[in-house]
Amino acid sequence: MEQAAKDLKINGIGKVSGGTYGKITTDGIATVNGEVLCSSLTANGTLKLKDSIQAGQFRLNGNGSTAATIGGGKFRVDGMFKVDGNVQFEEININGMLKAEGSAVGERADIDGGLNLGGSAEYEYLKVHGQIQVDGMINAGEMEILMAGPCRAKEIGGGRIQVRKKTGSRFFLALLSPSLATRLTAEVIEGDEIVLEDTTAKVVRGNSVRIGSGCEIGRVEYKHHYEADPKASVGIAEQV
Repeated sequence: MEQAAKDLKINGIGKVSGGTYGKITTDGIATVNGEVLCSSLTANGTLKLKDSIQAGQFRLNGNGSTAATIGGGKFRVDGMFKVDGNVQFEEININGMLKAEGSAVGERADIDGGLNLGGSAEYEYLKVHGQIQVDGMINAGEMEILMAGPCRAKEIGGGRIQVRKKTGSRFFLALLSPSLATRLTAEVIEGDEIVLEDTTAKVVRGNSVRIGSGCEIGRVEYKHHYEADPKASVGIAEQV
């Protein structure tokens, strides 16, 4: 009969070696050295991971960082977390900021705050209330971005794509610097149903495309439906 993995608790300031655990709970300042496999990790305070972790559930209340890829089932951050590798959880829920040097991949992502990736983002469902900045591509079956600051990606692809601006977001900062304006910037946006506001893109392709106010689009290619707000700027719109 296999022995159950032991649980681990850290209170105050503590360090622990990597390994296989059941439940890991930390309150205070915790450092974990080595690879970790656990059923759950709940950290309150500051968490520093020196290697990769696989967790059924990962919950952080505070600030944390890891020098490697993290992954597992559910991942929730209330605060800020920095990852030097990839984020490969089925579900992520961010209330604050997640910054990763690599990519983020999974089934569902709910972001209330900010998501900053050096790679790409790929989810079946992606909802952002705040900011998203991705050096690569954002790909989602269903995507809703309610902007509260500058957002960007090299390319955006998906089924249903909706981009709107949160009313009154960063208005005074935008007056000081265009780079702080609340808008989405991408080279190419391609999907089935696309609704955009305050977006700058070279090319937008879709079956149904609606270009809202504040958009600056170089070219629109649509199959079935196209409409543009009088306050939008569109270079060329062509049915293909």
